[in-house]
Amino acid sequence: MKKLSDSELEIMVRLWEAERPLSFEEVYQAVAQHQWKEATVRTFINRIIAKGYIKSEPKGRNKLYSPNVNRDYIDRQSQNIINRLYDDSVQNFIAGLYQNNALSKQDLQDLKDYLEELLEEE
Repeated sequence: MKKLSDSELEIMVRLWEAERPLSFEEVYQAVAQHQWKEATVRTFINRIIAKGYIKSEPKGRNKLYSPNVNRDYIDRQSQNIINRLYDDSVQNFIAGLYQNNALSKQDLQDLKDYLEELLEEE
């Protein structure tokens, strides 16, 4: 499958979060914070359909949109990026994010706290 742009991924996330098919109006409202025009959202949806990530089904005079792939697919794609670009090392990935100012010290502290919680559960 072709990769999704950040904007297309934003729409996918909203569809996954909804856990039910959404009308165009519902999708448009779900991404309203971006202030995209209706035509822009329609274009994104059509591109996502063409890439095979979502499907549309008619409902009366409207269409309902739902994911063709579950969120695990994107998680696997993320793992592939770590494998290819960071020599299969999450540590190298995190270090790269920090060195490029994509993570703050607070982000690192939150990550540390999360990892400690996971270790305590085992």
